[in-house]
Amino acid sequence: MESIRLAVNGKSYTVKAEPQSSLLTVLRDQLDLTGSK
Repeated sequence: MESIRLAVNGKSYTVKAEPQSSLLTVLRDQLDLTGSK
C-alpha cells in the first residue's frame, strides 16, 4: 500500500491505497465522496 496526500474541496487528506487503485475508487470508498462521476 502507498500513502497518498490529496486536497479535495479545500480539505487535505492522507489515504493508503494500492498502486493500481483508481482515484475514483479512493474518493468513493475511503473519503465517502460519492458525487464524482
